[in-house]
Amino acid sequence: MTSAMLLAFAVTLALPGDTLAASPSFASFVSAGLDEAALAMPISWIAAMRMAGLYVNGAWRRSPLLRMIGAVLGVGVFAFLATMFALPWLTGQQSALGIGAGVYAVACLFDLLAAYRTGADVGHSERLG
Repeated sequence: MTSAMLLAFAVTLALPGDTLAASPSFASFVSAGLDEAALAMPISWIAAMRMAGLYVNGAWRRSPLLRMIGAVLGVGVFAFLATMFALPWLTGQQSALGIGAGVYAVACLFDLLAAYRTGADVGHSERLG
């Protein structure tokens, strides 16, 4: 699910139009000097790598390692997104916390759990291999 969320986020940014300028929720991204391409490209690559790891899951001995790396990268991306969406509220520029901060914080926690679980799979794969 979190891989699909990353891909949907990246595709939405890659669509024509200036997504970051269209919503005040993205103000912290713009003030940090980020644009759609700077966000969409790495996030789409991470999503694609994660989906490939899920697709070959178990068929290739290194797939648990690929899934673990993807989950750790997901933790970083989702923590970054949660922070960037929370920044206007944290700095007092916005009176209410946006939904994106909470949604991406929860995704970050679930990717942290996924990284932990796939870490166990990596150990199991190494013992069998």
